[in-house]
Amino acid sequence: MQAPILATILLIYGVNANYNEDCLNLQVSISQKVENEGFHREINWLIESLDLNHDEWSRSYCEIALRLNIPSEMFVNPDEIGELNRTGQISAYIEGYVNVETPAHESNEHQLYVFLRGHDIRKMSVRVPIHLRYQRAVIAGGFGKINLSRPSLVARCPIAGRRLCGQKQNVVAPCDSVGIYKCDWENVTYQALFDDVQLFVPIGDLDDFPIVAIVSLLLGCVGSIYILSVLSTTAV
Repeated sequence: MQAPILATILLIYGVNANYNEDCLNLQVSISQKVENEGFHREINWLIESLDLNHDEWSRSYCEIALRLNIPSEMFVNPDEIGELNRTGQISAYIEGYVNVETPAHESNEHQLYVFLRGHDIRKMSVRVPIHLRYQRAVIAGGFGKINLSRPSLVARCPIAGRRLCGQKQNVVAPCDSVGIYKCDWENVTYQALFDDVQLFVPIGDLDDFPIVAIVSLLLGCVGSIYILSVLSTTAV
């Protein structure tokens, strides 16, 4: 009885060993830098793979993508992303409704997917413009704080028999920049070579509201009187 059991154990071990050897060991580091000041910023990511057989990766047809959660205090402009897609500078899709005119308290969160298929996974850079929204005025004014979340790295291998090593959490996300179809992706843990980022934006001072209201009212009255005087003179 012991011989069949031992043979079964060896067979299972051999299958698991071959299974592990066939997988792709994807190890990635990401650097992040936020440039510019004020309401219009730019995120620059540098993605580098570590200890990966790049020829094998190219033959696998596996893909990776970045997913960034955009809070209501900021947005990515659909027109800008569309132009970057059209000119081939990026391949991205915005999931969720974006109104570029509304302030932070009237806006919604959305997600940005940046697809990196066809790139040299050994080292690639991505540039994404972002914009900060106006926030409610508060007493004494100052600056509003926005926490920029870390991007998620997801991957998928559409060809049967290709897979990534290790157990990973599955997520459903757009397949490409068109966004019509959904695909199963896997969350990939990466080495973050950057700290958490907080962005600051100036906000209005409620202490100035009475002065601003009075000045606005006076300017409106003066402007109305001037327009009426011009119209009355023209009529004569």
